[in-house]
Amino acid sequence: MPGKRARRHFSQLSEFVRGLIIGIKIAGWSTRRIAGQVDHSECAVRNCWEQWTREGTHARKIGSGATRKTMRREDRRIVRQALVNPTGTRSTIRADVGVAIVPQTISRHLAEANLKSKRPFHALPLTLENRQLRLQWCQARSMWNVTDWQKVVFSDESRFVLGTDDNRVRVWRHRV
Repeated sequence: MPGKRARRHFSQLSEFVRGLIIGIKIAGWSTRRIAGQVDHSECAVRNCWEQWTREGTHARKIGSGATRKTMRREDRRIVRQALVNPTGTRSTIRADVGVAIVPQTISRHLAEANLKSKRPFHALPLTLENRQLRLQWCQARSMWNVTDWQKVVFSDESRFVLGTDDNRVRVWRHRV
């Protein structure tokens, strides 16, 4: 929508922003004006002010949010399993840890540990000698015509996948 500023939805208000909202509201600003100033929704500003008038505090409630399904020890075990078996899938990691959690939880814990699922290397990087040999091969065939090139088969062509799974093995690695 043109003319509308993008606001950060579904984000928690920091303690500083909560205090700022209370101070500005006490100074007499409207909810809409405060929401524009702190770059949050009017609903978030209204909820913060209602909590202040109802409870006399702007602090977040302890224990708010979703309950944890894993303990710190299990979180460390998830990361360790991914490092020990880098080709392991989220379902095998879940089975090894032995906790009933969804695959997104495993991905989140691995992302917190700076691990990401990537495809493994197909080949080692080329050495200077290999590059020179490839260049010589290309230069020797620079004058070929279409019929000569039709006899050549290239093995490093791109793959196109129309489905959701490319059936490639993925590896858990640290982000660079």
